[in-house]
Amino acid sequence: MEDKKIAIIACSGASNTGQITNEVAKKIIKNLKNTVMVCLPGVPLEAKTSMDKINQADIVVAIDGCPIKCANRLLEKYTGRKPDIETNIMTDYNVKKSSDPLSYTDEEAERIAQDLIKRIKQLQS
Repeated sequence: MEDKKIAIIACSGASNTGQITNEVAKKIIKNLKNTVMVCLPGVPLEAKTSMDKINQADIVVAIDGCPIKCANRLLEKYTGRKPDIETNIMTDYNVKKSSDPLSYTDEEAERIAQDLIKRIKQLQS
């Protein structure tokens, strides 16, 4: 059912794997209706906009760049909600972490986004 509300939380960290999460989130938002992006720093600050987006979502997706899992952990700690879909760019998609935040390709971001879109659509049906 495509009218389910979806909230995407990306870690957006300082490494390439963190930055690719932001690109992936934007690609998902462009491709799926009723999808919003949550500001991760707003979660521990309990910012109304961030919390409202999470609380109003039928499906919450946490996209983490590395095994530290900042998006996932902050979501659970400050909202008590586990993500319906969680992913780790390094372990789930074999992207090697680099301190260079620009060392990823648009093709990598597109491949990951398309996989997550498929997973989201499965939950929507």
